[in-house]
Amino acid sequence: MHKIGDNMDYQDYPNTVLSILSTGVMVLDSRLYVISSNPACEQILGISTSKMHNRFFPDLFSYSGIDFKKCLPAVTEKDVFSSTNTVLVTTHRKIFVDITITCLEQDTAAASGSTVADNKPAPMLLMEFKKVSRERVMEHERQQESQQDAARELVRSLAHEIKNPLGGLRGAAQLIQKDCGRDSSLFEYCKIIIEQADRLKNLVDRLLGPQKAIPAKYDNIHSIIEKVRKLLELEITSGISIERDYDPSLPEIKMDSEKMEQAFLNIIGNAVAILKENKVNPGLITIQTRADYCISIRGKLCHTAIKITITDNGPGIPPEIADTIFYPMVSRRTGGTGLGLPIAQNIIAQHHGKIECQSFSGQTQFIIYLPLVSDEINRRK
Repeated sequence: MHKIGDNMDYQDYPNTVLSILSTGVMVLDSRLYVISSNPACEQILGISTSKMHNRFFPDLFSYSGIDFKKCLPAVTEKDVFSSTNTVLVTTHRKIFVDITITCLEQDTAAASGSTVADNKPAPMLLMEFKKVSRERVMEHERQQESQQDAARELVRSLAHEIKNPLGGLRGAAQLIQKDCGRDSSLFEYCKIIIEQADRLKNLVDRLLGPQKAIPAKYDNIHSIIEKVRKLLELEITSGISIERDYDPSLPEIKMDSEKMEQAFLNIIGNAVAILKENKVNPGLITIQTRADYCISIRGKLCHTAIKITITDNGPGIPPEIADTIFYPMVSRRTGGTGLGLPIAQNIIAQHHGKIECQSFSGQTQFIIYLPLVSDEINRRK
């Protein structure tokens, strides 16, 4: 139990209480600059108080899930704004927090000397941070994966329903084409039907995705990424470059090399296409590999995993599709089919891994985790 000394000045009580709270507390001025914060806030965010003081709050993070355009009007009208499972990304880590924002009373703001042009006290914001437990983060991931699985299953069911009559349609067109002869105008019409039926079949096959069992074959993840890199560099313009930051100590893992190559081709190729489409110059794609530990994958704790991070400096994913980027037929690219990322996710899931995405203006990261089992770790020793 924390104790407050009997001889302490009464005016020091508020600071003492704030210092012993487990809830992170931060005060911002009307321009969103940090005025003060308590030790719990420093611990939760992983940023020292001295580095936060007098800083513009959004600049503290590479990405902030707080939409101040939505919360500020509510807060300044004496309402309380709250957000659960909010993502904050620092240079070192990603944090999940529950946030509550309230507007401090004007007399409190006046006491701090914060004023506006008409001499009325400027509003100040009180932000409270509560770190989300690992269990809640895992539950949130399970819910997202469940929604994605449901979406994929729906698309697969529709694809099967389309594929069955498609074969009959193509067969009927072939019979008509055979009976009418090459000189008939119907022959060309039937040819068009057959071509379009084949195109739809290929699309449906891509929607259904790979379903064969993964062969138990050891391979090096870097050799697969290098194949994809060399292939893409043949079509990359001079304004785009791919940088590599590999950990050579990573062991080989069991995988279907061809499928994994396809997954990386979809992800990195998509980044190249985005940089080209938006004429980003210089365009930069960075591929980093590392070992990571105690990772939650589909609701289970993985003790050791290979972490592959693919980063591009493109415009970022539009907010309206950020939560559905792995759903089939959703694309951030003009003319994109929206199948590349779902297929990549399906392949990675077949390897008992997971893929995450973090995106904001100027940067998009796809993070892939592939678990290492005990025999693979022993191979490295």
